Amino acid sequence: MLSNDENSGVLDAVFAALSNGKRRDIVNTLSFRPATVSQLAEEHKLSLPSIHRHIRRLEAAQILRRRKRGRTNFVALQRTSLAVAQAWMMQYHLEWGNDDEALENYILLK
Repeated sequence: MLSNDENSGVLDAVFAALSNGKRRDIVNTLSFRPATVSQLAEEHKLSLPSIHRHIRRLEAAQILRRRKRGRTNFVALQRTSLAVAQAWMMQYHLEWGNDDEALENYILLK
């Protein structure tokens, strides 16, 4: 289990990495299957330098990992940091309820 400080750093990195739509699309693709960098570039219509920048950002957030075999880079989803973000969001799920109801209850208390 990560400490609160470690969780905070992971959350910051994950949310920053996922703030970009292209990176979210890459994560979606990798959620179904690993791929090569070239496959991802072609599928997402990105140049190799551009896809490498996105992959480096996702690697830094520990959302994916890359392995090199020969001249080919293989990329796969690494779910650990996504699980930290999901756990953080789920702690509020029980308290969310119905947004209108929560506001009405707050107003009634005042």
